[in-house]
Amino acid sequence: MFYKVKILFLFILSVVTHYTFAQGELETEREPDKYNINSYGVKLNSNGYGIYYAFSHKINHKLRNYLEAEYNYQKSLKEVKVINQINDEPLKKFVFGKTYSVHNIKFGYGYSTLLFDKRDKNSISIRLSGSLGGIFALSKPIYYEIIDSVMISNNYMIPYTSYKRIDVNFQNNPTDILCKAPFSYGLNEIKPNFGIYSKVGFQFDFSQNVMKTRTLEVGTILDVFILPIEIMAGHQKELFFNLYLCYHFGKKYDTKLNREFRKEQRKNSIKK
Repeated sequence: MFYKVKILFLFILSVVTHYTFAQGELETEREPDKYNINSYGVKLNSNGYGIYYAFSHKINHKLRNYLEAEYNYQKSLKEVKVINQINDEPLKKFVFGKTYSVHNIKFGYGYSTLLFDKRDKNSISIRLSGSLGGIFALSKPIYYEIIDSVMISNNYMIPYTSYKRIDVNFQNNPTDILCKAPFSYGLNEIKPNFGIYSKVGFQFDFSQNVMKTRTLEVGTILDVFILPIEIMAGHQKELFFNLYLCYHFGKKYDTKLNREFRKEQRKNSIKK
């Protein structure tokens, strides 16, 4: 996971360097005086991945506030996929020692301030952002197809299996497990959890259209849960500190101009 994060950080650095040192004409197009932004994006966290949405409102030239929502699939840095191949069975990967699949939804409120504005064409703007919010998480137990016994017939090994939750004190070898059980196993044992998060990051907007945004965001997140979260057997904790990368895009629109346009449309329809 850290290898993927490192690659994306290098990509961001190259993009930022390219646009920061871009030379050219001054930006002549003018964005609306006061505008909102609906933006959508994808995230890569150092402990998983997710999708992102934000509604942003312009307070003044430098300051904006925003509401955000995101879904994340939460992983452990200790996850390593292994394979147990029995006879001619197809290869099936699973994470040995993983006990729970964790998903969370976050809702938050934040501010962003402009550090560097776009002055030349092909340049970028840089903003500092920070937000606080709540977390609703669900932990689903993972069941595995575990080998109970093996029968040898004509030099052919026939495994007898059942679906169980893993016990690393008993199933202490990956060869005890054939693969993960179907997703339906464990649905009736889902456990909810709640928490809060804080997030700080830098936003690099490199869109060349003044009415649109294309933003790469990089920063850190601190998640604090009420109850301990377990992903790998024997490892429970309430605090998670992670890096994140997010690419999000959206459109700017002037609410006042939109209202005036709708009024004009209604007037024209009445006249007809």
